[in-house]
Amino acid sequence: MRTQRSALARPAALAAVLAAVLGPLASADASPVASQRVVLADADPELHHAVEQVLAPWHLDVVIEGPPPTDTAMAELRADADTARFVVWRDGEQLVVYDRELGFTERRDSRSGVLDAPTAAAAALTIKTMMRLPPPPPEVPAPATPPPGEPEPEGSIEVRLEAGVATRVASGDASTSARLAGAALLRPWSLWGWRIGVAADTGTSTSVDRASFKGTWREWALLGVLGWSYERAGWEIEPHVGAGVRRSTLDGTEMSSPRTESDTLAMVRGGVAIRRRVSRWTLGALFDFDQSFGTPTYSKDVGAAPIFQVPGSAVQAGLAVAVDL
Repeated sequence: MRTQRSALARPAALAAVLAAVLGPLASADASPVASQRVVLADADPELHHAVEQVLAPWHLDVVIEGPPPTDTAMAELRADADTARFVVWRDGEQLVVYDRELGFTERRDSRSGVLDAPTAAAAALTIKTMMRLPPPPPEVPAPATPPPGEPEPEGSIEVRLEAGVATRVASGDASTSARLAGAALLRPWSLWGWRIGVAADTGTSTSVDRASFKGTWREWALLGVLGWSYERAGWEIEPHVGAGVRRSTLDGTEMSSPRTESDTLAMVRGGVAIRRRVSRWTLGALFDFDQSFGTPTYSKDVGAAPIFQVPGSAVQAGLAVAVDL
């Protein structure tokens, strides 16, 4: 009987020892994973970016997974399934944070719908406050320059591509015309408001019928531009200046003889854009004033009667859409 009890006791004792040794190791292995993960049940890209930025000092892994939980029980299931400590979502116009470790849910007022960058940043700060995180670990100083083969810091360079339509009113003999414009602008550092690049525009021609000449006058322009953006609450105000060349062409017939005149003129431009930002896209209005220099007056070959005066100044207003890459 004693031998039988000893045989039964040995496996039980071994199991107890294994549980005592492996249990803490398993807990220690799982706990850091859960404590470093945040499930964001919200697909808003601005909110995702802002939450990642705010929580970066704690080295938390922010993962997007939806749809939002309907209650605390579902949030708990989501946290268990993803081995995450926090589940964050929006319920109407409220931010909700569920803490799996402490087992509580907290709500704060926010906004529904798509968030602009400043509103998303404010929401991310509120989320960080509701998480009641300890002080972040000390940061390791970053090297002055990235090691060979490493990518450049995120967001260090931004490219803006823009297209627009406008109405142009010129001085002199030119009438009102429709314009098509495009621009490519470089922002060397995303924390600066300055952009530099090139812009071009062209448009409809102006009919000319005077002093035995019948034809059209047209123009196009190419400029280097410099602008500065002031951003606030999803809006941008961008004054800009530019300088370049304008190509003027008169084409038609004078007393049944073909005639073409072309001139390249120096010009400057000043204006302002007012835009509304939606994620990477902006849509807004443009207002510009152009001044050209050395504008010629085209005259008849015989008799010197004036045919067309190239306008020296013009104003234009229109709409433009742009995307930041």
